[in-house]
Amino acid sequence: MQLIRKFLVPGHLFLFMITLGILTVPAAKAQQTRIYTDPDKVFKDAQQLFQQEKYAVALQLFKQTIDNIGYFQETSRSLVKTDAVYYYTVCALKLGQPNAEKLALDFLALYNNNAREQLVSYQLAKYYFHQNKLKEAIPLYEKANIENLSNNEIAEAKFELAYCYFNVKDFQKAQPLFGSIKEIPGKYYIPANYYYGFIAYYNHQYIDALTSFQRVVNEPKYSNIVPYYIAEIYYFQGKRDQLISYAEPLVKKGGLYYEAEMKQLLGQAYFERKEYQKALNYLQEYQDNAESVRKEDIYQLSYSYYQTGNFAKAISGFKQLSSEKDSLGQNSMYLLGDCYLRTGQKANARNAFAFCARNSANAQQQEISRFNYGKLSYELGYQDAAITELTSFVGSYPQSAYNKEAREILVSLLVNTNNYKDALSIIENIPDKTPTVQKAYQKVAYGRATELINDQQLAEADRLLDIALKNPYDNNVTQLAHFWKAEIAMRQNNTDAAISHLNTYLTGAVPASGEANAQTASYNMGYNLLKKEDYTRALQHFEAAQRTTGPNAARITNDAIIRSADCYYMLKDYPKATALYDKIINGNLPGSDYATYQKSIILGIQGKQTEKLSMLKQLGDKFPTSNFSNDADLEIANTYLAQEKYTEAIPYLDNVLQKQPNGPNAPRALLKLGLCYFNKDNEDKALTYYRQVVEKFPNSPEANEALSSVKDIYVGQGKTDAYVALLKSTGRTVSTSVEDSLTYATAESKFMSNDCAGATVAFNNYLQKYPNGQFVLPAQFYKSECAYNNKDYTNALPGYEFVLSKNNSLYAERSALQAANINFFQQKNYEKARAYYLQLQDLSTTKENTFTATRGLLRSNYQLKHWDEVSNYAEILLSSSNISTDDQITGHFYLGRAEQEQSQYDDAIKEYKVAAGMTKSEIGAEARYNIAWCLFQKNDLTNAEKAGFDVIKNTPGYEQWVAKSYILLGDIYAQQKDYFNAKATYQSIAENCTIPALKQEAKDKLAKAEADEKSASKMKSNK
Repeated sequence: MQLIRKFLVPGHLFLFMITLGILTVPAAKAQQTRIYTDPDKVFKDAQQLFQQEKYAVALQLFKQTIDNIGYFQETSRSLVKTDAVYYYTVCALKLGQPNAEKLALDFLALYNNNAREQLVSYQLAKYYFHQNKLKEAIPLYEKANIENLSNNEIAEAKFELAYCYFNVKDFQKAQPLFGSIKEIPGKYYIPANYYYGFIAYYNHQYIDALTSFQRVVNEPKYSNIVPYYIAEIYYFQGKRDQLISYAEPLVKKGGLYYEAEMKQLLGQAYFERKEYQKALNYLQEYQDNAESVRKEDIYQLSYSYYQTGNFAKAISGFKQLSSEKDSLGQNSMYLLGDCYLRTGQKANARNAFAFCARNSANAQQQEISRFNYGKLSYELGYQDAAITELTSFVGSYPQSAYNKEAREILVSLLVNTNNYKDALSIIENIPDKTPTVQKAYQKVAYGRATELINDQQLAEADRLLDIALKNPYDNNVTQLAHFWKAEIAMRQNNTDAAISHLNTYLTGAVPASGEANAQTASYNMGYNLLKKEDYTRALQHFEAAQRTTGPNAARITNDAIIRSADCYYMLKDYPKATALYDKIINGNLPGSDYATYQKSIILGIQGKQTEKLSMLKQLGDKFPTSNFSNDADLEIANTYLAQEKYTEAIPYLDNVLQKQPNGPNAPRALLKLGLCYFNKDNEDKALTYYRQVVEKFPNSPEANEALSSVKDIYVGQGKTDAYVALLKSTGRTVSTSVEDSLTYATAESKFMSNDCAGATVAFNNYLQKYPNGQFVLPAQFYKSECAYNNKDYTNALPGYEFVLSKNNSLYAERSALQAANINFFQQKNYEKARAYYLQLQDLSTTKENTFTATRGLLRSNYQLKHWDEVSNYAEILLSSSNISTDDQITGHFYLGRAEQEQSQYDDAIKEYKVAAGMTKSEIGAEARYNIAWCLFQKNDLTNAEKAGFDVIKNTPGYEQWVAKSYILLGDIYAQQKDYFNAKATYQSIAENCTIPALKQEAKDKLAKAEADEKSASKMKSNK
């Protein structure tokens, strides 16, 4: 604060000087004439006027002297001129003339008169001082010699130089100058003590500062400022009682310049005396009125509220210190955690202890916080975080007083966790597993195996089920492990192993857990025995499946009835088979088209051809889109052909071609049409159909039979050249036909004997020798099958694609399936996968392949982001009869995702909830996350938060979706401006996530939350 006023000439003196100037003008004019006759007299008069401080008149006379220096005697002329210029310059400085600064600087540059030079420096310094050019004044004051000054000038010069030093914050030089005059009574006594006191205060010389401040405290200029410094000195000296007794009356009186800061001091004094209730009022009032506060201020106020039991306000304060990395920050988070616990806010307490645990300033608080974080994670259901933290805790603090409790919680977690992935890793790294740990090992290995089965990772799932079987502590888990071992064996076409494990499951205790239940096991056993052609035993299990229930009871019971009928059919017990098929048909149950077809076959076997034909025609009318519609038309045609009713057969053969011109039945339909027209004596039309078989399906088994018929017709017509031309056009020659067949037969024999290595060599040999041979198609197909079975997908794909390029054949359906799967799963070429799944859809002759095509089209379009198509195929899949649980999950999930992409969030949430309710696999985790995301987009933050926690608690084994859920929770808190929880949430992912992209996203959002919090806070940042 600048307390030295600018130099001002008092008004009455100024008027006097003007008057004097006017009165002396005639004298000055008289002097002008005298200068020529008596120049010394003029110069002396000027000096006398200067001594009388009549600077204006003196200035004129000194100017005359300088201008007429030639009238002086030569011997004194130089000295007179120097003195005249000196006095003229000083007069100009004292009068504040516009050219004064230039005159002074010129004098200092031109004249070498030490005494005069020092005096001009002094006067120029004063001139600068009053012009407030304090920095420029300093070197001139320093150059001036006090020996040339009067006592008053010395005191004035010291004060002014000291003030200049003070102004440029050179306290080291200012202090001794103020000190040299602070004891001298006079006009500088008060300001010198004030500034000296301030510098001593600044230099922590509190006794000296206090002495000087007490001298000036009652001065009006300083009475509302200095008391704060006195009070603060008492605080620094540790004199809390003296501070309170001095400051409290002043605060009550009011009017202090630093009143808010004085209240802060009082609050701090009471705080340090542990009188927290008294401290509160002062500290709170200070923070309410201050533009910015220190972190220590926030801590003291929060701690005072904590000590007085006002935990809500303590929480509000401590939360603001969550970004501090020092001991104050750690202690704040420790106390914040306690506040939250005392108010029943465990989730927030967990976050507070997480902050504290990251800080190592206080080792004991860090240890306790790590334990509390792990324990609260356990109590709140965050099993993955609890396992990770408590495992780390018992390793880091083996001697901790909390170690025993931590171990007890950890064992309980491992037994009951849903995060089988991380729990498995922890257990497998425990060197000496106790029986309790071994029991947990069985359960965790089993749980993780079921997750991996849902995620199609069968090899690792199988290994873990073996571990569960080797640790048979819980018989129910052991039995369930046998069920899933059977499931894996079935998926790998290992029928014998599947039967063995199912038998173990069904003959012991039969625990149920979701899809693992007696009904499903009986159904699967029947299915495997059916594949083994053990129809009697298969029938027993299909009938058992009908007597029990499970999660998919309707679907399994329905299909078990059909399979029981199939068993009776294979056992030639046609009445019982018919009765069961009728049960399906009459109930219009799923599979009615198949049952109708099978019943018609039985009627044919029983010689009831009329009834057979009627039923087959009924199938076509009732189920026009059935997969069996094409087969039914072909069977009707076959029935008429057997009766030699060629005319009646022709329309149904035409139907086969019309419905699926390149379908698997097309070569047979063309061949039989040729036969019909041949027997109707229409050889030309017969040739047309036979030639179509050879030309469109040259590698089909029917092609050879068609060629034989063509040969007979052409030979009969005497057109052998036409026959030979046909052979050549299809790449066949008469001479190589036998050798071609023998070479192929050798390769095929090796394939049928499961000698894939030998078969591959033999097929390559055949294809090299006969690139256009009659068995090129099966050779390419079987060669690809060998490569596929050896997981050599790159070499498998070309053969399948070759088969598909040759129109339809016996091998086309399987080739489309394999080519689609390779492109989707191995090569990630979703466009090609989509094309092959579409081809499979057209070629499919089985319900299983139809479902596979629909699933594949759904997934391929999902990857390609064709959302309209995703919706379409999801609805097709869900509308299909007897779909599995997996298909239901897939359909609802993908339908939800398509609706999400179209911003139909309510519809999407509905579908996701269905999917999530049916599985805890990765797709279930993603569905749960998407529910939270959709709710967030709807700004339903409360339910979005609940949904986010649902992911974390119920599917903790899927890091991607758990991490994304935590980040989403952080977004929710940030939107609510709850920066404490936002930072805690982001930081947990930034520190612990192993997925780089999500880790970086969390770091970026953490930085933004910290910046937003800082922007909204009063707290000063530490620099």
